[in-house]
Amino acid sequence: MRLPRYTSYFGTVEHAYPLTDGVQAFMPPQGLLLIAAYLPANWPVRFIDEKHPCRHPGRLRMGGSRVVSGRHIQRQQMNDICRRAHAFDLAVAIGGPSVSACPGLLSSFDYLHVGELGDATNDLIARLARDPSRPDQQMVLKTAIAWR
Repeated sequence: MRLPRYTSYFGTVEHAYPLTDGVQAFMPPQGLLLIAAYLPANWPVRFIDEKHPCRHPGRLRMGGSRVVSGRHIQRQQMNDICRRAHAFDLAVAIGGPSVSACPGLLSSFDYLHVGELGDATNDLIARLARDPSRPDQQMVLKTAIAWR
């Protein structure tokens, strides 16, 4: 699971970090953390927040699929994560506010998860459990029934 770094702009408030005690990032990735907790217990999950320096650049090469989330301001970084994963022929799913608002802007991803946690999430998990390889064409999974 990857959260891209933010492009610096006024709303990221990194200029205020020195005024705080130890703060190094803005907006914790709650959506990805929720998805990580929702995945089957036997699935190994590695969470990577790209706002922090990467100590192991080869981590992307590990097998499995990639799940990405982000906001519009992170679109360039999200697309870069997808490009890097595709270089290793890894499937990439994206969910979160950007894809839910404008799915057409993220056409390079293999799976688009549009909407909240729910039946689309269950469908994505089932598809990746059956076959973690890249699908022949992009799959758009839209939540019709939200999890409660």
